[in-house]
Amino acid sequence: MILPLIIILSVTAIANNGSANYQYGMEGKIEKYIDIKKFSSLFLNRAQSAETNNNAFVGLDGHGTTDNTMNSIQQTALLAFTSLENDLSSLRDGDYSNNQISTYAVQEGDTLSFIASDFGISVETIIWANNLSNINSIKPGDELKIPPIDGVIHKVKKGDNLKNIAKKYGSDEEKIIAFNVLPKDGSIQIDAEIIIPGGRIATVPKTANSATGSSALKRFANLPDLGGFYMIPATGRNWGRIHGRNGVDIANSCGTPIYASADGSVAISDAVGWNGGFGKFIKLLHANATETIYAHAGKLLVVSGETVQRGQQIALMGSTGRSTGCHLHFEVHGAKNPLAK
Repeated sequence: MILPLIIILSVTAIANNGSANYQYGMEGKIEKYIDIKKFSSLFLNRAQSAETNNNAFVGLDGHGTTDNTMNSIQQTALLAFTSLENDLSSLRDGDYSNNQISTYAVQEGDTLSFIASDFGISVETIIWANNLSNINSIKPGDELKIPPIDGVIHKVKKGDNLKNIAKKYGSDEEKIIAFNVLPKDGSIQIDAEIIIPGGRIATVPKTANSATGSSALKRFANLPDLGGFYMIPATGRNWGRIHGRNGVDIANSCGTPIYASADGSVAISDAVGWNGGFGKFIKLLHANATETIYAHAGKLLVVSGETVQRGQQIALMGSTGRSTGCHLHFEVHGAKNPLAK
């Protein structure tokens, strides 16, 4: 009769005290779980041991055992639960799926700012992870390490300890332990790669001159010309010079309307953060598998998942992100940019 009550009390305690592991489901939502089979076996062993070993009890008042039945049940549950708490690490079935470093193969026309915005991390994070000399030192076919969050990847060397690593990158020991699912004592193994959440390296490689002029035109010369498929997305001065990933700037006053260049759906509408230098930006997906980017906006007027029509106002011109004045940075992926001169 005692064991069922013990199990109920302890499962409740574990759930309430956050002792269960966590894992990410297919939709990216955190799902709290307890491996029932492993948990039941481990817990029953602890409970039976505690119940049969009367000398193992320490009274709740700290002065030995008590004859009160309810207190005995509480003590049994407490002892079993305490012992189980110390072994919860044995129930882990794997790492968190969101703390893994991924690999990305650079495609024709890619820039670090675009890759960073796609993965939701900073350009600096990619530079640090790959020891790049500058933001333009990538080429098609290169494989880049992509950390899951902003920060630094550190390879453990002989003599390293978590305290010094955290201090070096301006991070926090507890955050490093939690994100990398390290032992509570912070022990680390030589040659292991650990992620330092929010970590920073003192210096950032200088930016080399962006691909412009004839070299940029050659880079995108083989893209298909879709004629009138895209309309001009805003009024203003068309600089006509390709830079970035097949992008051209149109300059005008802040607040100038920005329109969808073609029918499509809103893949990204991000009004928060640096976004690799894009600032507030929108990405549209079109039926012919091309994409258009509208960056540096002052205000976004559509949300992700929304369907838009050619000529529909989607944003207001601004100067957010890496920008020196009000303008629209307009990119076309998969076809020639109609603004290019």
